Amino acid sequence: KEKERKRKRKRQKRKTKREKEEEMAAAPENALIDPDVSPAEQFDIVELLGEGSYGSVWRATHKKTGTEVAIKKVPFQEEKDMEEMMREVSFMKDLVSPYIIRYHGSARHKEGKEDELWIAMEYCGAGSAGDIMTIVDRPLTEKESSTICKYTLLGLEYLHSCNKIHRDIKAGNILLNDKGEGKLADFGVSGQISDTHRKRNTVIGTPFWMAPEVIQEVGYDFKADIWSLGITAIELAESRPPYANIHPMRAIFMIPSRPPPRLSEPAAFSPEFNDFIAQCLTKNPDERPSATELLQHPFIRNADEAAMVALLKENDRCIEAAGGRVAALGLDSEDEYDSEEEESEEESEDEEPRQQRPKAKQVQEEEEYDGYGTGPIDVSAAKNDGFNTFVQPVSGGSESVGSGDRPAFLENLLENHRTKQMYAAYTTEELEKMIVDLRVEMDRKVTEIQTKYAARKKELK
Repeated sequence: KEKERKRKRKRQKRKTKREKEEEMAAAPENALIDPDVSPAEQFDIVELLGEGSYGSVWRATHKKTGTEVAIKKVPFQEEKDMEEMMREVSFMKDLVSPYIIRYHGSARHKEGKEDELWIAMEYCGAGSAGDIMTIVDRPLTEKESSTICKYTLLGLEYLHSCNKIHRDIKAGNILLNDKGEGKLADFGVSGQISDTHRKRNTVIGTPFWMAPEVIQEVGYDFKADIWSLGITAIELAESRPPYANIHPMRAIFMIPSRPPPRLSEPAAFSPEFNDFIAQCLTKNPDERPSATELLQHPFIRNADEAAMVALLKENDRCIEAAGGRVAALGLDSEDEYDSEEEESEEESEDEEPRQQRPKAKQVQEEEEYDGYGTGPIDVSAAKNDGFNTFVQPVSGGSESVGSGDRPAFLENLLENHRTKQMYAAYTTEELEKMIVDLRVEMDRKVTEIQTKYAARKKELK
C-alpha cells in the first residue's frame, strides 16, 4: 500500500508539472504563421536539416519574433492533396506537451508551377536520435538509450491520454533539443503525406517498427506504440531495427509469424535492458505494459541526463569536423537515394551492398523510408476524417480501439508486390508455411461468413 501511495504521489507531481508546462506552451505567441500570407515572406530560411520522399526540412527564423523553427516543405500537385494534408495537420495544435514537438502552424507557398505546404514546428537543434547515430557513427550506449526511451514514454503517456496513437515510433521521429530532452515528432503528418504520395507514385512503406497486430487484420490500440518503442530500443543499441537487411515485403510476413526480436548479443547488455525490450515486444498486446507502467521499469529509472549532454557534445564535434550538418549526415553524398523511384528499385550489381556499409550509415539509409510511415490518429475524430488509416473511437475505456484496417500504404504494398519475383526470395520451407497459413486463414474466414449468415437466417425464421 505504501508503494502504491508513493507511485500515486509521483504521478500526481508529474501531472501537475505537465499541466503548468502545457499552459505556458499554449500561449498565443506560439501561433507564428499567418495562413493568408506566403510563408516565404514570414520566415528567413537558414539551412537544410534533412531530406526525404516527403520533401525537406529546414531551419528557419521567424522575421517578426526572431523565433527559431523547423520548416517542413511538402510539395503537392493536386488541390485535394493540399486539403487532405491541411485537415490532417489541423489537430496538431491541440497536442501541447514538453515531450511533443510543438506545432506553430502551416501555410501554402506557391511559386510558379511549384506548390508546397510549409509546416512550422518547434526546432530541436540536436536533430533526431537517428541523425545522431549517423553523425557520431556508432550505436548508443545503454544510458543514452535509456534516457531517449524515457522521453519517448513520457510523450506516449501524454499522447495516449489524449486518445491518440502515434504508429510511427522510431529513432528518426524522436528529436532532441540542445539540452538533450527528447520530443516525439511526425505525428499525423507523415501518415497523410505517405498516403498522398501513394496515390501518385506507388511508394513502398517500411514495416520494421510495426506491431504484429497492425500488420494483421485485427484490432489494435495504444499498445502498438509500445511494440514500436521496443524495436526502437534495439535500433538505438544496434544502429538498425531487426530485419532491416531484408525486403520490407518479406518483413511483413516475418513479424507476425516469428518470435519477438531480441538484441543480437543479449549478454553484452544489462538484464534490465533485455527485460525492457522483452516487455515492449510481448506478442499479445493485452499483456504488453502501458507507457505509464514502463516509466517505472528499472531500465528507465537508470536514465542519465549527463550521458545525453556528453552525447550532444560528441555530436557537435563530429558536425564541426565534417564541415557542417549536411555533410555530417551525408545528404550531399552520391551514395544517398535521390528519389522515390530509386528507393523502390533493387540495387544494381556495381552498387555497394547495403550490408557492407557502416551500421550508423545504414540507419540513415533506412530512415529514407521516413516519409512512408504512419502517423498518430485522433481516435475520437477518426470516423469523420475521411482517411483509410483510421481507428475507431474508444468504447469501454481500455478496449481495443483499432478498426482492424491496415494502414493504406501497407495495403498498397501488399497489392502491388505479390509477384513471382518477390516470392523467389523465399525458401521452399517458407513458401510451404505461407500456404499452410493461407489455408488456416481461409478456413477462419469461411467459418466467420457461415456463422454470420446462419445468424441472419435464424433471425428471418
